[in-house]
Amino acid sequence: MTTTPPLGRPACAADPEPFFGTTEQQRAAATVCATCPLIEACLTAALDAEERFGVWGGLTPTERHRLTHTDGTWIDDAGAVRAACGTDIGLKQHKARGEQCATCQQAHDERTASGRRARLIVEHAKGGTFYGYQLHLRLGEEACGPCTAAQARLSQRGRDTQAARLAVAS
Repeated sequence: MTTTPPLGRPACAADPEPFFGTTEQQRAAATVCATCPLIEACLTAALDAEERFGVWGGLTPTERHRLTHTDGTWIDDAGAVRAACGTDIGLKQHKARGEQCATCQQAHDERTASGRRARLIVEHAKGGTFYGYQLHLRLGEEACGPCTAAQARLSQRGRDTQAARLAVAS
């Protein structure tokens, strides 16, 4: 049972270990801070020093980080600042740690498809191209007539070049 500490003495002074323990220990330890007369000064000092570990002023590292960062970044259990899920950087961080994140992967796939659609508009403005044909395929759709025709012309040109080389070599 936690009692109110003497004036001017932090509540964590008796046993600071849970304040730097596992996430569950830190959440439990944070409740001790509610009775501490130094909670505001402790939180201010932690925010000023950008403390990345332990409970300070009743807040876990993640909670403190969210107070000062509105870009969706967060602090994981190891104290590492992580990018917001749904971003390319977030996906790269997950992959670097061998993690899978459906939110990050879906957002990446949507950004990739959107970029391909934008490039396809440019290729269509050229009257259809081989690159446009490939973009259609990458988007998982049937290629339009102009892009298919461009692909056919390029394939025929390749066959003609091959035949000319063989004729010269004979």
